Amino acid sequence: SPPSALRPAASQAATMRPGTMMSGMQTGGLGPPMGGAPPTAGGRAPTAQGQRMGTASRTRQGTAMQQPVIGVGALTEVQVSGRPMTTQGVAGMKTGAMGPKRQIYDKTYYMLELRKRSQELVDEVASLNKEINDIQQDNQLYLNLEKRYDSLVKTVRALEGDLADHNLATDKQRTDTRPEEVHHMYMIMRQQNEQQRNDVDEIFLEKRNHEEDIARIDQEIASIARAAEDRLNELHPDQRREYEDLREENGRLGQDVYEAREELDQVNGRLNTLEAHLRSDMLRTRYQQLSTVRRELEERLGSLEQEVQQCSMSIPEQRDLLLSRVKSDNADIVAAEKQNSELKLDCERLRAQIRDVTADAQEKKDEGSDHQKYEILFTKDKEMTQFIESFSDSKAEEEKKLKEKQDAIVNLLQNISKAAVLPSDVTPESHLRDMEDELDFKSKQLHNSETTQNRLEAELAKREGELEKIESLDVKISLELQQIEAKMRQYENDIATKYDLVDDMRKQGEAKMADLASRKALLEARAQALRQQVGFLKLRHDSKRQQLSDDQTATNLEAQEQKIRQFGQTLYTLQSFITQKNSESDFRSEMGACLDMAGQINKILQDPHGAHLGGR
Repeated sequence: SPPSALRPAASQAATMRPGTMMSGMQTGGLGPPMGGAPPTAGGRAPTAQGQRMGTASRTRQGTAMQQPVIGVGALTEVQVSGRPMTTQGVAGMKTGAMGPKRQIYDKTYYMLELRKRSQELVDEVASLNKEINDIQQDNQLYLNLEKRYDSLVKTVRALEGDLADHNLATDKQRTDTRPEEVHHMYMIMRQQNEQQRNDVDEIFLEKRNHEEDIARIDQEIASIARAAEDRLNELHPDQRREYEDLREENGRLGQDVYEAREELDQVNGRLNTLEAHLRSDMLRTRYQQLSTVRRELEERLGSLEQEVQQCSMSIPEQRDLLLSRVKSDNADIVAAEKQNSELKLDCERLRAQIRDVTADAQEKKDEGSDHQKYEILFTKDKEMTQFIESFSDSKAEEEKKLKEKQDAIVNLLQNISKAAVLPSDVTPESHLRDMEDELDFKSKQLHNSETTQNRLEAELAKREGELEKIESLDVKISLELQQIEAKMRQYENDIATKYDLVDDMRKQGEAKMADLASRKALLEARAQALRQQVGFLKLRHDSKRQQLSDDQTATNLEAQEQKIRQFGQTLYTLQSFITQKNSESDFRSEMGACLDMAGQINKILQDPHGAHLGGR
């Protein structure tokens, strides 16, 4: 709407103040208004102009005192407790604000609003920057804590290793392990570590060799591909076309093979699905069960019929049949026992081989060389022999000691029962302490004896295992000797059948060399012909290129193509520039927003009630 339509409505709204009108009505229109500009016709009734239509096509009241309202609502007494509740009964009705507040929205108002909004944006940006700084500080703190966590994890792992070493040493000290055994275990672990280190080095060297081989093979493949490409370039166009056709046919056949394989996989999948469906079919399962029951019943029927036939025989025939059955059963039992014994022997032999292989692997893993292995085996054999020889004496001695301990305990109990009544010069406390000391001493001796017996039993089991290893070593050595003898026979056979026939091998080599020489001559002749053909094709190619370079039309076409490329680049640059400037100078969205805002403001200002609400 034009500005002229805004001014009357704004001036009329500015001269209307509900507070002053109410005060005028209450005082009879004698006093001046409470605030603001004085009324234009104070105290008098509204004129005919007060009844005319305003710019908003509706009647407005005068600028001075209004007529008192006469109606049912004005004469009705209002009860405060009877006022309605709003907001789901939480809050009451809001009363109107006293005063019209702002009625004209000028440039100052909007500048103030913009400053408020700008300050709010600045505060929000500051809060966001503060949050960003907090997040960055948290990230930095997290990185520091993560580094500290890594260092603490390393420290904990090192301390765990030290604790494991300490626990191991404590266990060895508690079990009375000799230092020689600990040193022997240390040497074994050291040799294992050395072996593992050597294995790792070998694996690394092997990996590097494989990488070098792979690089060399890649180079060879590339060189072969280049040579093949050169050979293809040297071919006649007909041969090259034939090669391309064959390659296309190969690709097509490969695609057909791939599709056939996919179809085969699909068929196999359907077959597996159908087989699973058949396996899960209840009727088929029931059929199989009934078939099994039928076979069992048929077998049982046959056996019953045979028994019936036997019952119908005479007594001598039954006796002969029974004797023949007993003989067949005995033969079956003998065969089964023989087979059982053979299976047991095979099992024992296989177990011995497994033990040999396991022991050999463990010895190769634990020991450094065969010399040390045989020395350790010899030492252990010697210790085991001595232990076995002295085991009966040691056992008798330990049993004797145990018997003595038991007798001592019996005597002690007898003494305790006899000393129930103590003499007058011995106190019960001193006698009790003596008895407790003696009991502790005897208990320690008994515990030491039991520990010694357990250790001796463990040593006996260990020596028996080593004895089994030594016994199995003979079988292993004999097998190795048999393998070596077989290899020697194979080598002798090779010498007799291959390496002694030098003349035959020389003749074969000469024949092969002659064959290769003939093939070389043939290939050289073909290479000469191909070189001549390539030279002829090269001359034709050079002549065509020279003709093309001398042709004015070709030169002009090349120049025009160059210009077209330049124009295309220039066109693309200009289009990009135009698109960028259009996007930078696009004001349609801002213009539309401003027009919408102006229309809304105009509507609000045209409506007195809307202006009153907007002023609030």
